[in-house]
Amino acid sequence: MLLKRINLNEVSEMRTDIKTLYIDFDGTLVNTIESIVDLYNEDFKYYKNFNYIRWWDIDTWGFEECNCAPPGYIDLYFNQPRFFEKLKFMQWAQWAVKKLSQYYTIKIVSHGYSPNLKQKESYIKEWFPFAEFIGVNLKEYSDKAHIDMNDGLFIDDSSKNLITSNAKENICFGEIYSWNKEWTGKRMNNWYEIQQYLLEERMEF
Repeated sequence: MLLKRINLNEVSEMRTDIKTLYIDFDGTLVNTIESIVDLYNEDFKYYKNFNYIRWWDIDTWGFEECNCAPPGYIDLYFNQPRFFEKLKFMQWAQWAVKKLSQYYTIKIVSHGYSPNLKQKESYIKEWFPFAEFIGVNLKEYSDKAHIDMNDGLFIDDSSKNLITSNAKENICFGEIYSWNKEWTGKRMNNWYEIQQYLLEERMEF
C-alpha cells in the first residue's frame, strides 16, 4: 500500500470522545517477532536440525517454531540490549504516532520483566519523548486490566489484554495469530489505517 501524498490543505479532525491513546509495544508499535527470530537465526544457524525461521512463520506465543532453542532461552532475548538494537517499527508506526501525539495524549503500555521494561523506557524516551511509558511487570500482572484506560482507546495485538481493558474502545492490531484469533471486535492491520481512523482525515482542494 502506498501512502497518499501529503497536501498543505489537509485537515484532520480528532475524535472528541477519547483523550488518550494507550498503545502496546511488542507486536503493535515494534516488530518484536522479527527481532527475536533474527537473534535465533544468528545463534542457532550451525546447530543440527536448524531451519531458517522467517518472522511470518511464527504463530505461537512461546516461539515454539524456534525448535533448536532450549526451554526458556527465547525469553532471555527480551532482556538483552541486542534485542533492542534489532528492533524495527511496524510499518508507518513512527510517523503515525508522532502525528497522533499532536491531538492525543500517548501512553505506551507494555508487559515485561524488570530488565526488559527499563530498556523499553529508554527506547521510548529516545524515539517518542512526548509519550509516557507504563511498564507492567509480568511477575505481578498477567494482563493490563489494573491500568485505568477509561479516558481513551487501547491498541494491542493480544486479545487477552483487550478483553480485560476498561478503555472506551479497544482495537486489535495486525494480523490474526493464535493469541488473538478469538477477537471479534475491531481490528486494524497497520498504522496508516489507525491514523486515518482516529483523525478522520479529509482532503480539501
